[in-house]
Amino acid sequence: MSNRPITASKIRSGDITNRADLSVNTPQPTLTKTINKIKRIPFAKIGFTLSLLISVGAGAFLGRIIPINALDWGGLLSGRKPEEVLMEGLGRKLERPYQILVIGVDRVLDARLGSPESFNGRSDSMLLIRLDPVDRSVQMLSIPRDTQVPIPGYGVTKINAANVYGGASLAQEVVSEKLNGVEIDRYVRIDTSGLSALVNALGGIEVNVPKRMKYKDNTQKLNIDLYAGVQTLNGEQAEGFSRFRNDEDGDIGRIKRQQIVLKAVKAKIANPAVVLHLPDLINVMQKHVDSNLSFDEMMAISTFSMTLKPDQIQSTSLKGRPSEPNEFRFSYWIVSPEDVDQAIADKFTTKQKTQ
Repeated sequence: MSNRPITASKIRSGDITNRADLSVNTPQPTLTKTINKIKRIPFAKIGFTLSLLISVGAGAFLGRIIPINALDWGGLLSGRKPEEVLMEGLGRKLERPYQILVIGVDRVLDARLGSPESFNGRSDSMLLIRLDPVDRSVQMLSIPRDTQVPIPGYGVTKINAANVYGGASLAQEVVSEKLNGVEIDRYVRIDTSGLSALVNALGGIEVNVPKRMKYKDNTQKLNIDLYAGVQTLNGEQAEGFSRFRNDEDGDIGRIKRQQIVLKAVKAKIANPAVVLHLPDLINVMQKHVDSNLSFDEMMAISTFSMTLKPDQIQSTSLKGRPSEPNEFRFSYWIVSPEDVDQAIADKFTTKQKTQ
């Protein structure tokens, strides 16, 4: 795997001396209280994660909270475009393409929430993302959790076991090997309970449930019981909707539902009133994310993500076929070399191409 640094550079204003003196209208009491709460939050990786999973997944969203006096709050409230205001405040840009692996993991329930051990469960979802500031494009590839792969020291098994056996490092190695030696610069791991916590903090999301969904998973304490129709889902229901796969579509249908949930979360966060609840959102999510991204990398990625338009984002799933009933001891998603070539060619950079 590549550990090369991601370059982020300051965006210099034409008049630096006036940067700290941006005109700010006197905030209302509620907004003042929110701003004071924001100042006290120890910001780390969660801002980037929200940006990556929501901005990249479905449009544009606030990626990283910055010093409050660097934002033109008056301009934002009076109609300035959020992208313009935040670009000024963030002050960093992505200078070259890079690729990251996003892993949704089953939280280890007997481990302390937020501890390194809590992220060592099986991966419930995998998403390879390439962000390219040169042509301003984003490529996203969903990798089915049942994809059959060889794991060093453990034999042939499902790709979702890699994180259990060797954490994020082994997961990156296995994914890279399966996908023609694809470059992976960094990783982000999110435990599955993080989605539920985020949705609850947002007050629920509106989703059109296509059919009756009923399934119980005692291992992960997941009880899915949903009826068809447009409705507001709470955190537990949204998690169940996105993780349900007890039907003929299996993992592929689950991937599609995850994308629906991302779009619904993005739509809810796009409401300007959410800024008043931002401290609560960040506090809720901090313990659900693990990443090896540096602060500057997060800032550069977030700045880039905020300016993306939906038509600049391409999303697909790794094609393949389900294994036959008696073909293997376990059921797998079988991916051919041609499937991998189709998923990677002209979309992601591989190690062979950079040598």
